Amino acid sequence: MKKQLKQSKVSIRRFVCVSILIIGLSIFSSMRLNATTVSYDPLSYSSLTPHDPISITSDSGFEVFPGSGTFEEPYVIEGYSIITTTDDNGIYINSTTRYFIVRNCYVDAVWNGIYIDNVADGTASVINNTCSNNGNKGIYLYYSNNSTVANNTCSKNRHGIYFQSSGSANVINNTCSKSHFHGIKLDNSGSANVINNTCNNSGDDIFFSYSDSSTVANNTFANCGLEIIENTLDAYISYTIENNWVNGKKLGFYTNLDSTIISEPVYGQLILVNCTNVTVRDQILNSAATGLCLYSCTHSVIINNMCCNNNGGISLYSSVNSTIANNTCSNNYWGIYLEVSNCSTVTNNTCNNNNREGIVLGYSDSSTVANNTCNNNNELGIYLWSSGSSAVINNMCSNNRWVGIYLSDSSSSTVANNTCSNNDNGILLHFSSSCIVIYNLLQENGGYGLYLRYDSDNTLVHHNNFVDNNLGGTSQAYDDCTNNFWYDTETSEGNYWSDYIGEGSYPIDGLSNSVDLYPLDEPVKFSTSETKMFFTFSLLIVIVPLLLLKLFSRKRLKTA
Repeated sequence: MKKQLKQSKVSIRRFVCVSILIIGLSIFSSMRLNATTVSYDPLSYSSLTPHDPISITSDSGFEVFPGSGTFEEPYVIEGYSIITTTDDNGIYINSTTRYFIVRNCYVDAVWNGIYIDNVADGTASVINNTCSNNGNKGIYLYYSNNSTVANNTCSKNRHGIYFQSSGSANVINNTCSKSHFHGIKLDNSGSANVINNTCNNSGDDIFFSYSDSSTVANNTFANCGLEIIENTLDAYISYTIENNWVNGKKLGFYTNLDSTIISEPVYGQLILVNCTNVTVRDQILNSAATGLCLYSCTHSVIINNMCCNNNGGISLYSSVNSTIANNTCSNNYWGIYLEVSNCSTVTNNTCNNNNREGIVLGYSDSSTVANNTCNNNNELGIYLWSSGSSAVINNMCSNNRWVGIYLSDSSSSTVANNTCSNNDNGILLHFSSSCIVIYNLLQENGGYGLYLRYDSDNTLVHHNNFVDNNLGGTSQAYDDCTNNFWYDTETSEGNYWSDYIGEGSYPIDGLSNSVDLYPLDEPVKFSTSETKMFFTFSLLIVIVPLLLLKLFSRKRLKTA
C-alpha cells in the first residue's frame, strides 16, 4: 500500500511538473512572438508575400529584416511564401549569434524547408510556419541548442521536424502528417521537451535516437507512434513519457514492473523497460510505430496479442528468457523481432504479409522458433542471425519473396519438421556450420529447396522431402561447403527427391560436388510420424509449465 501511495505521489508530481512546463513554454513562446500573428488561408496563402529563398550566414544578414537581434526584440522573418525548384533550402540560417524568429511563412523547397545550422544557444524560434513538399526535412535544426519550434504544420516531407545534435529543444503544438520517414525526429538531442504535438499517418512517428532525459507529453498519434533507441538502460529510464495517445488509446510506458499482468486492452502502443516477470496479453496494438516494445526485460510472456499494420509488430531488445506465443503480427514492416534476447521461445504466432521478415532473431542464442506461420512476407519468413544453438521447428513458411527459413552465422542449430514452399529458396544456411536439417518438406520453391553456402560446413541433412524445387535445373539443392552429409550416417538413409531417377546417388549442385548417397524411394511421412510428435511433445513439456507458472504468479496492472 505504501509503495502504491508512493508511486501515486510520484505520478502526481510528474503531472504537475509537466503541466507547469507546458504553461511556461507557452508563455515563453508568446513572449518570443512579440507581435500579432499574421492570419492567412492555409490553402491559398493569399496574404503571404512571394519571396526568393533566404540565406543568412552571419549576423549582418539579418539587418534587412525588422528587429534588433535581442531577446526582447529579435529579428523577424515573417509572412513569406517561398517556393523553389532550384535552391536546396527555402530559408537557411547559419553561424549567427543574434536572436531571431521565423514565423508565418510557407516554404516548399528542393531539399530543406527551414534549415537552422550552428546558431547560438537559445537564439532560434521557428513558429507558426507551414513546410510542405520539401525533398528532405520540413524544419531542420543542426547544432542549435535550446531552440523553440512551435505551432508549425509540416506535411509531405521526408522528415517533418528534425533536430540533430541540438539538445534542450522545445517542440510544442506542431502538426506533422504524411512524412516519408518521421514526423518529429531528435537525434543526439537530449533534454528535449516534446509536448502537445499531433502526428498523423504512417511514417509520422516521434523518433528519439540517443536523446535521453527528454519529456514526451500530451502528444496525439494517429496511425503512428513513439520510437526510442538508446545505448544504455539508464538512458531509457531517464525519459518522462506521460499522457500520450495512439489512435485514441493510451500510450503505455512502464519501467521497473515486477510480476505484473497487463491484460486490459486500453493501449494503442506499449513500451516496457527493465521489467521482470511481466505478462502482456490480449492487446490490440495496430497502426502504431512498433506495437509492443520491450527493453532489458527478463522472463516476459507476450501472449495472444494482435499487432498489425505497424512499423514493427513486437520487438524485444536485451530481453532474455522470454516467451512470445499465440500472437498475430501481420502487415507490419516486420512481424516479431528479437535482438540480444537469448533463451527465448517464439511459438504459435502468425506473421504473414509483412513488408520484410515474419520473425527475426539476432544475437539470441539458445532460442526456439516453433509452430509459427510465416507466409507471404516480402523478404524472409524466419530469419536467424548470430543466434547459434537454436531450434527452428514445425513452422510453415510459404510464398515468401526470398527465403522461407534463413540462418546466418547461427551454427549448431536444428531446422526440423518445417514446411517451406513457393519461396525463392526454401531453407538457406549462411556461415552456419554444424547444423541439422531434417524432416522438412521443401516444395515448389523457385530456386533450391535447401541452399548451403559460405562455411556452412559439417551439416547433417536427411529425411527431408524435396518436391519440385528448381524446376528445369539439375538439382533441388545446392552445397558450396565442406564435409556436409546428405544422409543419416547411422541408418544410411538420405532424402526424398521427386526427380530422382531411382538408381545410384542424387547429385547436389555447388562447388562441393556433394551427393546424397542413399536417396529414398518414397516421401517421408513425417507429418504424423513419431519424430514430429516428439518435437511437439518436447515443446509442450517445456513451454506450458513455464506459461502457467508465469501467469499465476503475477499481479494485474491497474489502469486509471
